[in-house]
Amino acid sequence: MPAVAIPIKTAYQSAHEALDMFLSIRKAEGLAKNTLDNYKHIIAPFLREHPRFLENPRPAVLSFVSEPEKEWSRFTRVKVMRAFCSFLASEGVLSKNPMENVKCRLPGKRADVPRLDDVKAFLAALDMGRYTERRLRTMVLLALDTGMRRGELCALRIEDIDERSLLIHLRPEATKTRKGRTVPVSPQVMREMRRFIALHPAAWRCPWVFPTEQGTKLNPDVFGRQIRRASGRTGQPLKIHGLRHLCATEFLRSTGNIALVAALLGHASISTTSRFYEHLDTADLQAAHGQAAVVSGVLKNECVRRV
Repeated sequence: MPAVAIPIKTAYQSAHEALDMFLSIRKAEGLAKNTLDNYKHIIAPFLREHPRFLENPRPAVLSFVSEPEKEWSRFTRVKVMRAFCSFLASEGVLSKNPMENVKCRLPGKRADVPRLDDVKAFLAALDMGRYTERRLRTMVLLALDTGMRRGELCALRIEDIDERSLLIHLRPEATKTRKGRTVPVSPQVMREMRRFIALHPAAWRCPWVFPTEQGTKLNPDVFGRQIRRASGRTGQPLKIHGLRHLCATEFLRSTGNIALVAALLGHASISTTSRFYEHLDTADLQAAHGQAAVVSGVLKNECVRRV
């Protein structure tokens, strides 16, 4: 039986007003801007395609979430529409949740990890005589060193840097999970950051580590476009999220400790981290096993006696 729409002028108006309320509540709950934008970019086109969605919601929703060919696109649509439809049902806009019993398994994901040589070639092709490319170089190095997300890089303030301890304190409002964390920085990258900050004109009175050419906060989308333009010009494709994965991969290979990698990346759980590093192979497992050498502590004395 079709769910009943609330008696407002049209079904489209009702759904659109509900979307505005849904986004406002999620914003008040502290969701990151990128998450809110993702909700809007998925739900708003759905409402345009299905203006009478509230009159017969289940066929419209099922058609929409099953449309993408890519697994991750389908998974994202299911996740977003489940949250939105649950909200509509809880608010009484719908008598029943049309996403009930609609499930989508989380796809496995092989992280898109660049090679270190690719990163070197990208950096070598940048024009250090230009402010934007000097900024890009420093941000790429910091992302590779710490695994920071692009939004975290753009929101980084000078006062968040502890030069003496070689630490960066990420504020809760700057992170995707809305939980602050502290990440270590190598001495080489700390020097690069110090040199870049010294380029800031005093007139800017700027709190940001990586400001725009006018001294204002850099937008993550603008930062992303700069990377794509530089990638196209240099012939070396690169993504900040790829650098995050490269940092984590090398960290995991070196330590064999996925809990430390989760802490570095700011993942909410270790299971989240593990899904992204299925590309690590038998050689990585063997190297970590050799480094751990757990049984050697048991057999060491026995070996000595036998010799």
